[in-house]
Amino acid sequence: MDWSRGSRIGALLGAAALCAVVAIPAASREPRAHGRERLAQYRLPAETIARYAALAAGSVSDDSTRLNSMFADRSPWVGPEHRAGVGRNPYTLVLTVGGVARVTGDVHSQWQAGWEVYESADASREVLMAVSGLARKRAAAGQRLTLTASSPPVSFRGERKVAPMLGLVQSRNLDIDDVRLEVWSGTAPLPWPVEAASLLAPLGVAAAGMWGVWGMANRRRLAARSAPEISPVAKGPGGTVIADDPGAHRRAVEVTDPPPAPTRDHELRVFESLHQVLRVGLAVETVLDAARERKPRKGKKRSADAP
Repeated sequence: MDWSRGSRIGALLGAAALCAVVAIPAASREPRAHGRERLAQYRLPAETIARYAALAAGSVSDDSTRLNSMFADRSPWVGPEHRAGVGRNPYTLVLTVGGVARVTGDVHSQWQAGWEVYESADASREVLMAVSGLARKRAAAGQRLTLTASSPPVSFRGERKVAPMLGLVQSRNLDIDDVRLEVWSGTAPLPWPVEAASLLAPLGVAAAGMWGVWGMANRRRLAARSAPEISPVAKGPGGTVIADDPGAHRRAVEVTDPPPAPTRDHELRVFESLHQVLRVGLAVETVLDAARERKPRKGKKRSADAP
């Protein structure tokens, strides 16, 4: 097949998009970045994890006096302080909860994460957000589970001190034994295969479509060239089929060259030939046949009473 330049470009773009799409699963196996930079990673203390496990099991009641908190247990974990501000926004908290499913069925764990923002030396406020997505469908009894979810990103105005916060809201069918929290800043960049695929995939689809249209048109053109030419069947009187001469049709459509224009020499030769013919014709002596000579007619006699 004779490939045109457009078809070659379309094939290259399609192959590049296919390679980028194939590379996405390999990139998805890499740890996901939730920001431009990971500032800190914390593993909550064992006594805090044991308390959350007891709350999830319903074996302990919360008698904390922190009544101004929006957490269900009203006794959240508060991490170390961070210096937050412009140039490092936004900030994202990533929560990872590990445990074992008690019985066969669905597992669900709901948490709240946020920030304690220090407005002054003796005043602070809480910025709290729900962390959803910590669930697993149809877990087996005794199955080890690791659930990860992130909070919505938060941006702070100006330079200030902030501290991450975490607290349990409720948990079902999960014995919690590990809780980790990561602090990320900035916007997460896209991995290069994903970014390349997002750019090349539309071009590849468009090139594939153009390539397909071109291939269909080229196939039709080749089929039309290879098909035998069928000339119309001519019929004579009485329905007799007249054989068509293929050479006659070919001769009919042939373009003949126009006759050459007469030259000066050609005109002179024509005039000389005419002059010679006239001269020879005039030189021939004319002989009259005496036997065929007839006497001159006599005039009719006029009657006497003619006027």
